Parts: sequence; structure tokens; C-alpha cells
Amino acid sequence: MQTPFVSHISPVVIPDFVGVGYQCRFDPELFTAQSAEQLGIEYPESLHRAVMKRQAEFIAGRYLAKRCLVALGCSETQVRISQHRAPLWPVGMTGSISHSNNRAVCIVQPLEIAEQGIGIDIEQRMSDSTANSVKGTIINDAEYNLIMNHYVSFAEGLTAVFSAKESLFKALYPQVKAYFDFLDAEVVAMGRENLTLVLRKRLTANLSAGSAFTVHLQQQEEMVQAFTQS
Repeated sequence: MQTPFVSHISPVVIPDFVGVGYQCRFDPELFTAQSAEQLGIEYPESLHRAVMKRQAEFIAGRYLAKRCLVALGCSETQVRISQHRAPLWPVGMTGSISHSNNRAVCIVQPLEIAEQGIGIDIEQRMSDSTANSVKGTIINDAEYNLIMNHYVSFAEGLTAVFSAKESLFKALYPQVKAYFDFLDAEVVAMGRENLTLVLRKRLTANLSAGSAFTVHLQQQEEMVQAFTQS
């Protein structure tokens, strides 16, 4: 059973990704206490203390995850919260969830065909003022020059880089199990459909400085989507 607060559900198509993905729109104003039950999603106790928009985006993301798991034939379709607040995927599965500006996306892949991890992120394009105020925490001078060489709008380019680095963090977190800084990964090559990130510090024995990752980008209207597999 569906609920009016979730709409426009469609598959996610990503180059080189062997798995299942769905995206949707959600309207927090149409979210009610019954929405989770209508969608068959368990409502964690900690969520009751969150603001309504956070509750809505959580349930929308978990609903997409459920659809992905059903499509993959998984008997367990609930994605709970781990002790580190990351999604706790059913045994044999890995995935990634993101939401921004009333849109949500989820991708799931069986571990038997997965790389070490997968990460997806969606972001609404930053305003010019926001981009200028946060750029120092996201990029260095070389990355700034790359953005200016490939994008007419600095805000659009910075949003793409921000989303790319978020997707890399999600892809690497299962191995690293710790937070690392935006400046610990640097964009060394950039295009409209993909970019290359290189680690500038050692994160684990298998993730040394110099490790490179390709991030696929998709840009639609005022949104950017980034996908990384490690």
C-alpha cells in the first residue's frame, strides 16, 4: 500500500552499476504518523523525537530501500539503523540512501557482486552565497580552478564536487568506519558526467594516499546526483 506523501517513483539508471535503484519525491506536509505503517516500514523509537521533515525523508528512503530489496528477492526488507547511525543492511546486501529537497534515492546490491562499497548522494544546487561561504571546507585552490574551467556557475560546480565527496564517503565508510574530511579527497579530473577523486591521506591498510575513484554524475534541473563504487 502506498501513501500520498511518496510519489513519482522510478528506477535509477547508473552506468556500470549492477544492482537495483529507485528514486521518488516526497511531501513532508502529507506525511502522517500512519505513513510508515501504510508503507510497511518499521518506525524506530529515536525517530519520534525528530522534526517532521526528518521523519518523512527517513521513511521515504527506507521505503525505496524496501522496494530495492524486494526486487532483489531478499526476504528481509527492513533497513534498520546501526550503532554508527548508518543504514544496517540485511545480511548479504549493501546499499546507499540519500535525500535532498523532498527527493530521495536508494541503490542496493548483493555483496556477492559488489565491490567494497557503493555510495549515492543527491543535492540541491547551492546558492551563490552558500557556495562562497562553504568552499573553504570542501575544496582547495586546485579544485577551485578545475571547477572554474568546467562550469559557468561556481555554485553548480561546487555542488557537484560536494555530492561526489559525499558519495565517496558513503562508499568507503563500511571499510573505514570513521569520518574523514572533505579535503582528504581531492578532485584531480573533472567532466560533466564524471570526475576523479584521489585520497590525500591513508584511511586504512587498503585505502592508501593516492587511491583513485571515479564518480558518475547526473544533473537534472536544480539537482545533482553522484555515484561511487569502491
